[in-house]
Amino acid sequence: MFDQTKVRALVEAILNASDPAKALREYVLSAGGYWEDPDSTDLFEISYAGIAGIGFGSEEATEHWIANAITKLSIEQLEALA
Repeated sequence: MFDQTKVRALVEAILNASDPAKALREYVLSAGGYWEDPDSTDLFEISYAGIAGIGFGSEEATEHWIANAITKLSIEQLEALA
């Protein structure tokens, strides 16, 4: 089951990090995932917490992952994020 409270807390922590891509990378690695550090011209996919993000380089993929995570949140969780 999708835990919206956990995802909201995760998105909040990533958004508040000085380097969101680095923060998401740490979450992925701590969960036993794999993260290859691409350059900004490599197509990169992030799949974490049941949410995927894709883009050219880790920064763009992280932005896409965050946007996709936000779309999964209920109105109540979204308001708590603000």
